[in-house]
Amino acid sequence: MAHLLSASCPLAISLTISSKNSVKPFGLNQTFFNPQPLSNHPSLKALHFQEKKPKRRRSCVFLATATSQQAPPETSTNNNNSSSKPKRVMVIGGDGYCGWATALHLSKKNYQVAIVDNLVRRLFDHQLGLESLTPIVSIHDRISRWKALTGKTIELYVGDICDFEFLADSFNSFEPDSVVHFGEQRSAPYSMIDRSRAVFTQHNNVIGTLNVLFAIKEFREECHLVKLGTMGEYGTPNIDIEEGYITITHNGRTDTLPYPKQASSFYHLSKVHDSHNIAFTCKALYTCHRDFQFKRYYS
Repeated sequence: MAHLLSASCPLAISLTISSKNSVKPFGLNQTFFNPQPLSNHPSLKALHFQEKKPKRRRSCVFLATATSQQAPPETSTNNNNSSSKPKRVMVIGGDGYCGWATALHLSKKNYQVAIVDNLVRRLFDHQLGLESLTPIVSIHDRISRWKALTGKTIELYVGDICDFEFLADSFNSFEPDSVVHFGEQRSAPYSMIDRSRAVFTQHNNVIGTLNVLFAIKEFREECHLVKLGTMGEYGTPNIDIEEGYITITHNGRTDTLPYPKQASSFYHLSKVHDSHNIAFTCKALYTCHRDFQFKRYYS
């Protein structure tokens, strides 16, 4: 997979945007720590053109069409009925190191995949004067390269999920069956640098996830959500960390409650708030209780 991360791809691609004004991604001249909606009236627009590398900053939806030799298509594994439409999975934060690998894996399994990302992670390095140890080409080149190697298309929606209008347009355009949500500021040390980074981390992570929850409720109520958490929510207590809930007996009465959280950074606190908001949403916004489970996986 390393060649997908570092190889440049001089392929002709077709850029498809839907039929209204497109959404602006974050620009270098924008502050990361005073989050504003990317557009007052974001939506999707249809426009086709050919170029070696798309440079448009106002793009919203990208469909790569490579002209290189393609690998044979893989047999679908996501549905027992070959005549059924493939499931559609939206990967939020798909330009990141977890999201990109997940998007490739799902695409290889013949799911229809869309990436939603504001590409702001690349600008953090620019702001801090840092460079990635592994050269990472633009998301457009990555998608084009994947198309060239496999013949599979990954859609791209560039925008900020804190902007609910953009997120709503993305949901209505792609109509996901499932959402995998990686789209958060994921560095604990970064969140502790100063006030502005702490505020940005909390706003980006908590408000973004709330918007995803309401988008699912309003536009795709049967859609599944897979949300990345962290063991850092729980801290390092001197008792076993249970799988989400703990049964407590106190003053002669017993109850089962969410396991206490002891976050160690503003980033970890944002994940605690996400967990609480998701659990509350499942109980409060749905007439029948939706299945909500804490799952802990070790790498």
